[in-house]
Amino acid sequence: MYQSLTNKDVVSRKEHQCDWCRQKIKKGEKYNYQTFIFDGDFCQWHSHLTCHRVISAIWDYCDPDEGMDSWGFDEGCGDVCREFICPDCKNWNDEFHDCEMDESYCIDKMGDFFKTHELYPEKREGWYRIWKCREKSKEDES
Repeated sequence: MYQSLTNKDVVSRKEHQCDWCRQKIKKGEKYNYQTFIFDGDFCQWHSHLTCHRVISAIWDYCDPDEGMDSWGFDEGCGDVCREFICPDCKNWNDEFHDCEMDESYCIDKMGDFFKTHELYPEKREGWYRIWKCREKSKEDES
């Protein structure tokens, strides 16, 4: 059972680790802070604003039945990046279907992309969904 208690953007008074990408949140940096009760345990979650935007955008795409951890975040970001963002990137190698920068995903590019775009399931084929991407309507952009 999950119960959200706090979900807000705050300025870091000390260094934290982002619970999605596992990179540093620097002192003085604005980040997303959440507290919640999960299976009776009190939990805290710290995330870069970009990571928070990306996870909000890809959550349904990743289809996390049991929630998502940082490893699921990495896998989902890699899948979404290669499918929707990498093909338009100058570092994308069409021949090998891979990034020449040897990155599994580009979080900053994904964060910028999801300011103006959204993923949506176009149709379902059995248990499998076909995902597409579209520009957000102006009132949805934030």
